[in-house]
Amino acid sequence: MPVVRFCFSRSRTVREVAYEEGETYADLILRCGLIPDTVLIFTGDQSLPEDAPVCEEEVTIEETASRG
Repeated sequence: MPVVRFCFSRSRTVREVAYEEGETYADLILRCGLIPDTVLIFTGDQSLPEDAPVCEEEVTIEETASRG
């Protein structure tokens, strides 16, 4: 099963998430306990749509809303 590395900018943590072919970034973000509408996903300086199938080995997750 392939793995994508999520680098969370706010908490400065990294999490590796296994996924199946066809799963989207939104699917994996939900699995991490976050709401997809509250984050931005980047690879390098390019943003990725949350409904895109996972295709990168590493992405940065920018949380845009506080959860408190």
